Amino acid sequence: MRRWHSLLEIFLFPLKLLFVGIVFIALSSLVLNTNTSVFFTINDSTLVIVAHLLKTVGNFIVVNFPFFVMLKMMTRRNGQGVGIVSGLLGYVVFLVVTMFMAPQDLASAAYDSVLGLSLNTASIKGLSGLTQYPLQTGLVGAVSVALVSRLAYQQSRGKLRYGLFSFIDRDTYALILSGFYSLILGVVFSIGWPILIEGLYGIFKFIASDISNPINMLVYGVFDRVLSTLNLGGIIRYTFWFTEMGGTWLDMTGTSYAGDVAVWVAQAARNLYPSGFGRFITPYYILNLFAIPGMLLALYTTFTDKIEKRRIRMLFLIALLVSMLTGVILPLEIMLAVTAPLLFAMHIFVTGIIFGVCQAMNLNLGFAFAGKTAAAMPGNLFDLLVYVRNINAYQTIMGIMTLGAICFVLYFVMTKVYYYFLALDLFNTGLTRKKIDGFSVAVGGIENIKMVNSSPFRLYVQVYDTNLIDYNQFKNLGASRILETRAGYAIDFGAGSTIYRRELTKRMKECKRRLEN
Repeated sequence: MRRWHSLLEIFLFPLKLLFVGIVFIALSSLVLNTNTSVFFTINDSTLVIVAHLLKTVGNFIVVNFPFFVMLKMMTRRNGQGVGIVSGLLGYVVFLVVTMFMAPQDLASAAYDSVLGLSLNTASIKGLSGLTQYPLQTGLVGAVSVALVSRLAYQQSRGKLRYGLFSFIDRDTYALILSGFYSLILGVVFSIGWPILIEGLYGIFKFIASDISNPINMLVYGVFDRVLSTLNLGGIIRYTFWFTEMGGTWLDMTGTSYAGDVAVWVAQAARNLYPSGFGRFITPYYILNLFAIPGMLLALYTTFTDKIEKRRIRMLFLIALLVSMLTGVILPLEIMLAVTAPLLFAMHIFVTGIIFGVCQAMNLNLGFAFAGKTAAAMPGNLFDLLVYVRNINAYQTIMGIMTLGAICFVLYFVMTKVYYYFLALDLFNTGLTRKKIDGFSVAVGGIENIKMVNSSPFRLYVQVYDTNLIDYNQFKNLGASRILETRAGYAIDFGAGSTIYRRELTKRMKECKRRLEN
C-alpha cells in the first residue's frame, strides 16, 4: 500500500506540468477559438502570435505527458544525470524499434509521431516506401521503458572493474544496458501491441454497429476516458470523430464527410444545425461545466486546515475556470487513478452513463475543433454559449443544463462519500479501527495529539511531546512519507487521510470527556 501511495510522488510534477499545458491551451482558446469571436474580437497580431505559441507549447505538453512521467521515474531513485540520459536513450530506441518492426497495416490512429520521430522508407529496401511512425503506446510504453531503464541502471552499479570489458565504466554500461533492454521491449511491443489494437477495434466496431443505441454510447464513454487516462485517447477519438465509424454525410455537391466531428464542422460551416451529429461531444459539456466542478468543490472541502485552504483556494478557482474554458478532466482522472482508484472507477462508470443518457435523450451538440486529436478539449463554455440563441439547439441546451445540475450534485456527493467513508475500509472489515489503533501507538497515545487536520492525500498532526513519535509504526501503517514541519507532522496516508482525521477526532473528543469526568 505504501508503494501505491508513493505513486503520487512520481506523477505529481508531471501532473502539475500537464495542468500548466492545459492552462496554456485555455488561454490560447480565448484568442483562437472561432466561437469567441461571437462575444469579442481580438485583432492584435502580437496577441495572436502569443496565443499560437501557448497553444503549441500546451499541445506538446499534453501529447507528450508520458515522456515527462518517464523522466520523473528515472530521477526518483538515482537522481543522477546518467539515469535521465539512459531513460531518454531507452525511450528513443523503443520508439525507433516499433517504427521499424511493428506492422504498418494497422489503423492510422495506432501510430503517432512521438517526439517528432518519423521515417521515410522510400529508399529502404524491404519496407513499405511510405512514411512510418512509432506505435502509439502512451503511458504503458513510457512506464515500461522507465522500469527497464531503472533496472539497467541498478545492474550497472554492480559492474566489476575487472574483466574483458573493464574499460567500460558503470555509466556507459548503464546506457548500453538501457538501450539493449529497450530494444527487446520494443520488439515485444511490436509483436504484442498490434494484438491489443485489433482487440480495441473489435470493440469500436461493436460501438459503431449502432451509435444511436445508448448502451453502445455507454461503452464508448467508458473506453474514451480509460484510453485518454493512458494517453491513448487519440486512437478512439480519431476513429469516431473522423472516420465512417462516427457517421457519414453527403453534401449538395456530392462531397462526402466521415466522422461525428468532421460532419458537425462541415454542416456548421454551411449554417446548418447538424442533426444526429455531436453525440460524441455532448457529454463533455456536462462533465466540464458541471460534474468536474462539483468534484473539485468537494475536494476543496476535504481540506480542514484554514491556512492550507487559503493557500490552495486560488488553485481551485483557476481549475474551475479552466474546466469551463477547456476542461481539466485528464489531469484529475490521472490523479484519481493514482490516489483513489475506486473513485476513479466510479467516475468512469458515471461518465459512461452520461454518454448513454445523452443519447437516449437525443442530445447532440458538437464543438469547433482545431489541432491534434489527442490534445482536443471538447465541451467548453464558449462553444455552449454560441448555441444558446439557436432555437434548434434549445432542447439540447435545456437537457444539458438539467443533466448538468444533477451531475454537479452527484459528483459532489460521490466525492464526499468516498473520502469520508469508502477510501480506507470499503467492506467494513475492521481495518479502520486497526489503523486508528496503530496510529494512536505511533503518536504516543490519543492524549498526545494536540490538533489533527487532513487533505485528500495527507494527514497533519500536532503533538504535545515529539519524543513519543514512532516513525517506524507510521511506515507499518502504510505512510509513504513523513515530514516534520513547524506546524507539526505531515503524513502521507493517501485517500484514507480524511477518514483518519474523522476517527481520530472522535477519539480525541471521547478522551477529553473522560478526562473532564
